[in-house]
Amino acid sequence: MTNQFGPFGKWIAGYFRTYGGWTAVAQSPLFQIAFIITALNYTKWFHEDWVELALTLLPTLLGFSLGTYAILFSLLGDKLKEALSAARDKNGTSRLTEVNTTFFHFIFIQVLAIVWAFIFSGSSLVDLVDALKASWPSVVSIYRIVYLIGSFSGYLLMLYSVLLTLGAAMAVYRLALLKTPKDPPPSTDA
Repeated sequence: MTNQFGPFGKWIAGYFRTYGGWTAVAQSPLFQIAFIITALNYTKWFHEDWVELALTLLPTLLGFSLGTYAILFSLLGDKLKEALSAARDKNGTSRLTEVNTTFFHFIFIQVLAIVWAFIFSGSSLVDLVDALKASWPSVVSIYRIVYLIGSFSGYLLMLYSVLLTLGAAMAVYRLALLKTPKDPPPSTDA
């Protein structure tokens, strides 16, 4: 069996670098709005109320996202793909890569939020704390802190993934505003 974690990690690192890394995430108005809503809506993440919502809402949103992503890139004509590849932003990233990265980020965060909800709703950490609390009573306090950080993070991921719907829609909107490059004038050579 070949090691596929190395190439997988390189692809994810490449996408994240193209996206702009942690700086782009932290500076994103959508992330900041999700953070504020998460902080204000603490009653939802102090308990596991968000897990059921995430596991109900996000798979449907993920299916829609993947379908939109596939349709969008299958409908782009070669001329428009060439024009988007040629058009660059101030960092030298092509518009085609920018739209592709936006959609991939949208999908990646949705998957991450779903996986976080699966892990968070598991019981192995609770079982470990129950096994250790007789010999190490402070483990219960540590668990509560880890629980709250994990719950806050999960709720934040869920909200961010929902708000990224707007970011993906904006990418499609910007794409729709671009004009297809005109064909060169016909040659007058006879």
